[in-house]
Amino acid sequence: MQKRPTFVISDRTGLTAETLSHSLLSQFPSVQFDIENLPFIDTPEKAHQTAEVLNSMADSAGVKPLVFATLVNDEMREIISNANVVFFDLFDTFIEPLEKELDVESSHSVGKSHGVLDFAQYSARMSAVNFAMTTDDGMELDHYARADVVVIGASRTGKTPTCLYLSLQFGIFAANYPLTDSDLHTTELPESLQLYREKLFGLTIDPFRLQQIRQERYAGDLYAAAKTCQYEVAQAEAMYRSAKVPFVNTTKKSVEEIGAHIIHKAALRRKF
Repeated sequence: MQKRPTFVISDRTGLTAETLSHSLLSQFPSVQFDIENLPFIDTPEKAHQTAEVLNSMADSAGVKPLVFATLVNDEMREIISNANVVFFDLFDTFIEPLEKELDVESSHSVGKSHGVLDFAQYSARMSAVNFAMTTDDGMELDHYARADVVVIGASRTGKTPTCLYLSLQFGIFAANYPLTDSDLHTTELPESLQLYREKLFGLTIDPFRLQQIRQERYAGDLYAAAKTCQYEVAQAEAMYRSAKVPFVNTTKKSVEEIGAHIIHKAALRRKF
């Protein structure tokens, strides 16, 4: 497999560059990318030091490193791009065409996308995270009236990470409720969820994958037995269909994909 040194360089957190570069590189599964993130390259001195590292890597690897950068400052961008690298300027690719189309110059400000620019919005997002934690795993049912969505499913189907993702990334108030043995003996919704039927969204999973997940921590326990997992998944799906609750199979989906599916199907709107 071909190997290629790769650097993600930014004058702030690098989250934008990291997300976009990973999306692009995922299209080349036959290449092994050795990725190193270099955030907060925000002075010429740091830029020169980084250029030295890049040149050294090019010499030792015998190939030019790939560099994905979001650098606002022209001087630092030039220092990095003049190193012995293949340079991808993620800002310049889009900013200049946008300036031309809008007939407005960009602010050229550092950290706009991930900084705390609006404290009201940031506070609302943190409130959503606190809500997800407070209502995790069926706790504080009386808070469900504030929920934008209530994610339900058998244990270990991905409810908690999905709710935290929705809250942190989109400011969505997401609660989650575990369907246990006492709930799954029937296809009727649990009484505690009846009032929130319109907010419910179900998660399901391949039962054999569920067994693998549960065995990581509970090997040998009835909770992780194949028969238990098959029963719980089948009963949960029967409940969803009976109660007309939309649901998604999480077996091969990342938390980002699960979140996007819920937002789309439940017609949720991000809060910031």
